[in-house]
Amino acid sequence: MAPTVSLVIPSYNRADLIAQTIDSALAQREPFHEIIVVDDGSTDHTASVLAGFGDRIKVMYLSNGGVQHARNAGAAEASGDYITLCDSDDLLAPDFTQTVMDWFRRHPDYEAFYSNFVTFNALGQDPDKFSGAPPGFFDGAQCEGDYLYGIPDLYARTVAYQPLFMSGCVVSKTLYQRLGGFDRRFNRVGGEDWEFTLRVLEKGKVVLCKRPLVRIRRHESNDSADSVHMVRGTAQILEHALHHHPIAANYRDIIVKGIEERRLGVFHVAFGRGDFPVAQEMLTLVRQRPADLKFWMKMLITRLPPPVRTPLWNATQGGAR
Repeated sequence: MAPTVSLVIPSYNRADLIAQTIDSALAQREPFHEIIVVDDGSTDHTASVLAGFGDRIKVMYLSNGGVQHARNAGAAEASGDYITLCDSDDLLAPDFTQTVMDWFRRHPDYEAFYSNFVTFNALGQDPDKFSGAPPGFFDGAQCEGDYLYGIPDLYARTVAYQPLFMSGCVVSKTLYQRLGGFDRRFNRVGGEDWEFTLRVLEKGKVVLCKRPLVRIRRHESNDSADSVHMVRGTAQILEHALHHHPIAANYRDIIVKGIEERRLGVFHVAFGRGDFPVAQEMLTLVRQRPADLKFWMKMLITRLPPPVRTPLWNATQGGAR
């Protein structure tokens, strides 16, 4: 029998966008086995939008518990052999399922699929994500048409560059259950889904598709719009990985370096914003402090009492505020 693919769309207050996401799912050349929308306690008119699709979709209504809880609930409900995840503001190409299943029919031993994607907003579309990868990122991969597989050390490579997003991620239901789904401890942590991806890379057999099959919408309500929140979260996830992912021990130096770089980056951005509580927090966590004078001046200013700190900080920003 041909394998089946369920789609899970978690949503919270996306009434103005979710219809486009569902339309893209219904327009597949090879239909999904089922489309499950998990309404995570929306307070807008999402319910009326979903009702307009009738029995073409299944809807689950939950009290608000966060996107990870919503994904896990949808995955538990899904009856397909594979589970596709897509956020409620993103779009799938018409040949998404066709491309996914073409691979899994020929390679049933594979357990996870990630697609290349493009980001877009009202002003236009950005280049695809894979094209922005650093030199050597895909070195050693085996290639079969649009598919890349057997990429060496992909777990470690994503520490420096993370091109694997949740929208368009396909995981076998058996792997999803084996992993225990998303870890709700990371609910509302920046980059929360990356922790799940790291476990997929550690435990599953993964293929990537070079052709962009997903369009990721960028707008002000995206979590990724807040760079401090995102980078701070990914540092927290890497710290967790060091203690809880067995494979992480093989890449300890790479991961520690990734954590340090992220925390220093957050410190500099927070300092520039005048967000001294976050800047101070990062200083307590950074293990190796740079030797350059600029960093030490910022560190000194951050630690001063506000009456003294404010005029000095203003001076570093080019004027009073």
